[in-house]
Amino acid sequence: MPPYVALARKWRPAQFSDIVGQGPVVRTLMNAITSDRVHQAYLLTGSRGIGKTTIARILAKAVRCQKAVRVGDWLKSCDECSSCKEIAGGNSVDVIEIDGASNNGVDAVREIRENAKFLPATGSKKIYIIDEVHMLTTAAFNALLKTIEEPPAHVIFIFATTEPHKIPGTILSRCQRFDLRRHSPGQIQARLAEVTAAEKMEAQPAALGLLGRAAEGSMRDAMSLLDQVIAFSSGQTAAQGTVKITAEAVRESLGLIGSQTVLAIIRAVFERKADVAVQLVKDAYQKGHDLRSLTRGLIEFLHAALVLKVSGESSASLSDDLSPEEWAELKQILPLRSLSEIEIFFQVLHHGMDWIARSPQPKLVLDVLLIKCAAAPALQAVGQGSTSGSGSAQKSVSTPLAPSAPVATYQAAPAASPVAAPNGAPAPIAPAPVAKASAPVSATKTWDGFVQMIKETRPLLANILEHGVPETLPSDPTSDGVLTLCFRPEDSYFKEQLAARSYSEQMLAFGKTYFERVIRVKLELKNVGETVASRREKDREDREVAAKNAAKNHPIITEAKALFGGDLGPIELVREDDT
Repeated sequence: MPPYVALARKWRPAQFSDIVGQGPVVRTLMNAITSDRVHQAYLLTGSRGIGKTTIARILAKAVRCQKAVRVGDWLKSCDECSSCKEIAGGNSVDVIEIDGASNNGVDAVREIRENAKFLPATGSKKIYIIDEVHMLTTAAFNALLKTIEEPPAHVIFIFATTEPHKIPGTILSRCQRFDLRRHSPGQIQARLAEVTAAEKMEAQPAALGLLGRAAEGSMRDAMSLLDQVIAFSSGQTAAQGTVKITAEAVRESLGLIGSQTVLAIIRAVFERKADVAVQLVKDAYQKGHDLRSLTRGLIEFLHAALVLKVSGESSASLSDDLSPEEWAELKQILPLRSLSEIEIFFQVLHHGMDWIARSPQPKLVLDVLLIKCAAAPALQAVGQGSTSGSGSAQKSVSTPLAPSAPVATYQAAPAASPVAAPNGAPAPIAPAPVAKASAPVSATKTWDGFVQMIKETRPLLANILEHGVPETLPSDPTSDGVLTLCFRPEDSYFKEQLAARSYSEQMLAFGKTYFERVIRVKLELKNVGETVASRREKDREDREVAAKNAAKNHPIITEAKALFGGDLGPIELVREDDT
């Protein structure tokens, strides 16, 4: 009996036509080969298991195959010549695969540089494939630089990496870069259906859907998970005697929590039934389910709820992520809570993931987070008074002290970020009452008006925007609908936050409402002038100085100094709720 070959290897794409989900990259590479415009260096980037090394091998095979032909829309190598067979077997002397993690020193690169001078044993091209190239040392990159810039005519470099930001800019500028996409759950499910059919197995669509989501965009991970489920299900056979893969088998073998359990917990939270949510978590915990996986499931469904709430039932972005049954259940419970409340729930659980992972009692942490979410109507927005469940009250800024006050105190400005709970987990803060976003602050479309409108319903997003300075506004005649927002280099964190999908979607929605047109957002890092945040900080410092001067020059203090002599000690400014 021949040795067993894992599905990830057995069904690894061998031609450009077999590659799933990377259409633009594949088309560009095929056109480059057929038009004889192959570059000297390519960089393939993306997360694990999406086909970087596979595409590199297929590219190498197509470049070296003398019988490669265009069949319809696809360029295909013959898979019969000695070059194709050697590359497929991994023993070609002219296609050298190097692991950048274990060959990351300057000596290894010098060897590559010296061997690159020699002509290939057969064919016209010698190809170096360096996987995980970001692991090379700085000295190794410097040694490789000149060879990449001016390689011998017969040499092609193909680099693959999961972390392109670690590659020096001097290397990046000399490569053609292709960013590979994660596979969608629908693409993975379709591919798994092809594989199971070819392997003569019966698989429920719901089971393959679970595998598609569990793989998190990695086709290789999906194949490995399918292998694991097949081993678990080998005792379960269909009528014709083939292996039968069910959704229940996938959940049991991978330790996944059923979507009905996750949706039941979300429904309990939406219906303000904290006791029901806690009991459902207890049942899942007693069955041995990982609470981190449960929390991830809650976050994924809350994200789907947010997108569905914004986009409506016609949203195509949910079709790959939810089954029809899950979609129907989510639509039933969606009217129970507002968009802003669901956003708060998402933030609480997302930030609470680390807290759950670090805690010796993760169930207690998840219970508290769900109780806080279910009790959200009892909470008040920041700046509206005290927050239930948080350690301190948040109050609005007070006016400077009256001259008769003998003690210098002032109130702190409200924070726009969640109040930190123990161990760094943020306590949820309910949103301010939803205002009609369609009513702009004034007829003139200004940046301050835009931020103020957002602050009424999305204080966290408004806080991020207050650290930026607009270079162009969509209302400008020459902006072409582009909002160019600049952040100082030291404020790059806020730029990264704003680039996140959840915030970018909100920005586009608010921009369309306020500026009354579809807008595009462009984010830049550059030295800018005064921001709203820096202006607010300066105002705070001015209030501190005014408060200290008021206390220092108060008549009672002056008279005490005259009577008893001595100097006034340091003046400490405290919050009113600390007095």
